[in-house]
Amino acid sequence: MVRILVAAVFGARRAPLGESVVRFRVWPNDLDTNLHMNNGRYLTIMDLGRLDLMFRTGLGGVIVKRRWRPMVGTAVIRFRRGLAPFERYDLKTRIV
Repeated sequence: MVRILVAAVFGARRAPLGESVVRFRVWPNDLDTNLHMNNGRYLTIMDLGRLDLMFRTGLGGVIVKRRWRPMVGTAVIRFRRGLAPFERYDLKTRIV
């Protein structure tokens, strides 16, 4: 989370309808008993993507100033394939 915040604050700005791309790697603490990324971990990682997008678009300051608590009301996920240990992947986030 700290890495995401620092990169978002000091990184390149995005347009409000632009796309945030954050690169991750599957670590051993992300794995379930089937040795692929845990289903619940996907939701946590997506929170980090939203955080990155909020700060890169300039909404982060407004959110902190007004003490808003952005949250997701609904999430629908379609899993295409499992992510293996140490595999790299990109999380792409945008406002639809």
